Amino acid sequence: MLFTIGYERSGFPEFAEALSQVGVTRLIDVRAQPHSRRREFAYKHLGPALAEHGIGYESWPVLGAPETARDAARQGDTATFNRLYEAHLDTDPAQQALRSLIDLARTESPCMMCYERDPRQCHRLLIGERVQARADLEIRDLLP
Repeated sequence: MLFTIGYERSGFPEFAEALSQVGVTRLIDVRAQPHSRRREFAYKHLGPALAEHGIGYESWPVLGAPETARDAARQGDTATFNRLYEAHLDTDPAQQALRSLIDLARTESPCMMCYERDPRQCHRLLIGERVQARADLEIRDLLP
C-alpha cells in the first residue's frame, strides 16, 4: 500500500492523526523544494514533529516537479505541466526514485506528501500512476 497526502487546509495535528490512523511508517516529501510558509510543514520542523508520532521523514526532491512544470501549473496550464512532469519522471534519477518508492511500499507503509489536498490536482497522481503501472500496489489518498 502506498498512501498520499496533501497538507493544504490542514493543521499539523490533523495531518499527523491522519497518518497515524492508517499506520504510516514513513512520510516521503515529494516537493521539489521542501519549504513552506507554514512553519510546521517545512522540512526542518516536519521531521522532528513526525518523529514524536513514530513516523519517519525523508525529502525526495527528485520526485518534485521541475521549475518549468511548476511555472506551467501556476499559469493554470495543466497539459503543459503534465507533459513536462511525465518527461521528468522518465529521467534516470526519477526512475530510480520510483523503484525505491515501490520497494519501500512493499516493506513499509509509506505516504507521499505534497501541498495540494486534492491528489487529482497534484503530481502525486502521476507518481501513483507510474507506481501502479509497475507494481501491484494500491494507492490510497488521505484527506486530513
